[in-house]
Amino acid sequence: MRAPVTVVTATIPGREVLLTECVQSVYTQTVEVEAHLVLAQSCTEGLPGPVHCAKMQNALLWAVATEWTMRLADDDLLLPHHIATLLPYFGERADVIYSWDASENRPRWNANVLSQAQLVAALRQTSWIDGSAVAIRSSWLKEVGGWPTSYEGTPPFAGHFSGFPPAVTCEDHACFLRLAQTGARFLCVPEETWVYRAGRWPRISIEEPAE
Repeated sequence: MRAPVTVVTATIPGREVLLTECVQSVYTQTVEVEAHLVLAQSCTEGLPGPVHCAKMQNALLWAVATEWTMRLADDDLLLPHHIATLLPYFGERADVIYSWDASENRPRWNANVLSQAQLVAALRQTSWIDGSAVAIRSSWLKEVGGWPTSYEGTPPFAGHFSGFPPAVTCEDHACFLRLAQTGARFLCVPEETWVYRAGRWPRISIEEPAE
């Protein structure tokens, strides 16, 4: 059995080892995904990192033919039961389904206790849902235009996505807020099913080791 979900991953040269581990984590799922689409592209247009990442993810999005889309950062990993854990919720109850990551000291917010208005208000203040490993209904994601790409200022310490509050500096945060504002229903599955990784490796934003 394959789950009706396509995983999309944007990457840049210099992150091949990370990408290999990321892809392997998708291949070792107990429930197979329909496809894993990867785009590797250096940023040659002088774009802010979040915009370059959003543009690559949008290019992949339009190739998605499944009911669900799941963005997975190239330096993050799915635990083997991730898809199997989210699969029972791939019905009509929700349009955005997320779980908790297994790393230490990571935020664990539960959208299930919020009204739609409270959800929008919370997302306007801060990015409290991790952008990786989240299943989004493809039709809704395409309807809102995918990940926003219009940016004002210079990241990472200044600037934000155009038309959003100043706190919205990342493409995943902007996407979640836009989805919530248009009525998408968010569902939290309060289980650890994936791993967020951070380290001193080339970044999509600057393509050199982070300080």
